[in-house]
Amino acid sequence: MSLGTMEIFKFLPAAKKTENANCKKCGSSGCMMFAVKLAKGEIDYKICPHLPQELIEKLSYANKIQQETVVIKGSAKDLVVGGEKVMFRHDKTFINPPPLIVMLDCNNKNFDKVLDKISKFKIEQIGETYTVEGVCLKEASFEKKEAAIEKIKEKGLNFVSLDDLRLLQEVADEAFQKTLSTLQFIRQKAIIERDEDYSKPVFIHIKDSCIETICAKACAYICKYASLLLFDVFDEALFTTLFILRQNIFTDPQMPLQVESKVYEFNNPNENAHVFLTTNFALSYFAVANEISNLANGAYLVITPSDGMSVLTAWSAQKITAEIASKVISANNILDKIKNKRLIIPGLLADLKNELQIALPNWEIIPGTIEACKIPEFIKKLDENL
Repeated sequence: MSLGTMEIFKFLPAAKKTENANCKKCGSSGCMMFAVKLAKGEIDYKICPHLPQELIEKLSYANKIQQETVVIKGSAKDLVVGGEKVMFRHDKTFINPPPLIVMLDCNNKNFDKVLDKISKFKIEQIGETYTVEGVCLKEASFEKKEAAIEKIKEKGLNFVSLDDLRLLQEVADEAFQKTLSTLQFIRQKAIIERDEDYSKPVFIHIKDSCIETICAKACAYICKYASLLLFDVFDEALFTTLFILRQNIFTDPQMPLQVESKVYEFNNPNENAHVFLTTNFALSYFAVANEISNLANGAYLVITPSDGMSVLTAWSAQKITAEIASKVISANNILDKIKNKRLIIPGLLADLKNELQIALPNWEIIPGTIEACKIPEFIKKLDENL
């Protein structure tokens, strides 16, 4: 971990109240400003002629590369791997999600079929779109390999060579616990001890044939601490699971995912469309959006500015109130098109119903479901009773 401003400042002449305090020979206004710039990496520590040896040693250690950042060249896009600086996600954040690469055998009679399957794979999750990030080939004759590479490129897939993967350190996929322990050992040597012998990012070639076993292993390796995963098989359910897990692990825990606060339209809403409300927490938005996107009359989704907080958290922190919700709704003339003005709010906000009813007298406030997956059934019953 890098040194903070106060950790640096306590070694400087101004903190110790000794000769040369705030001498400005570094070009800064004083020792404190020098410490601020140094902590941010905006200045070289060597510019100060009065640094004690102890601080120089600490800075030299702190500035050591922990894990190298390696760029693997691909035919369509480059893959950036490694570059991690923490052992645990909650310390700060993980940086580069491990690419998921499929290895194919161009001698296999099902090569074209599998390649086509890979090229058609695409999922969307919380505003992100995921596809297989690379295809590489097992060793084969030059002619067959060249023909296979052309097919990969024609499908719009990213070809990655085995030689480029060798820029990384391979960890053998042996007994599960042994492999996991090796990954953890390498990460600790690199991040905590800053041992340059372990600074290369690592990849694992998972060679099991059982999809369930592959999934269990890959999930563990993504969490601790593979920089790239190579698979001998491709399965849509497997890769969907791994991409969703990876997205959760490689989001910044200090920066909640959020969407823009506005009114969203789904499935060409008409005058009979339903209107829903939730916070701008990305998971809340996409969970609701997924369930209302196919409603017969379309739907509107009102998103309140809630600092990326979930429904209950936002309510507790006064980030979603009747006043805030009414302002968002009143500011959007698009909702004037609605014939039956019914606003469906999250079931967890049922206590907010009366306040919202006062703030929005022209609307009928209806507490909805607690779980987004139950929205279609709720709307079906609601329509039947109207």
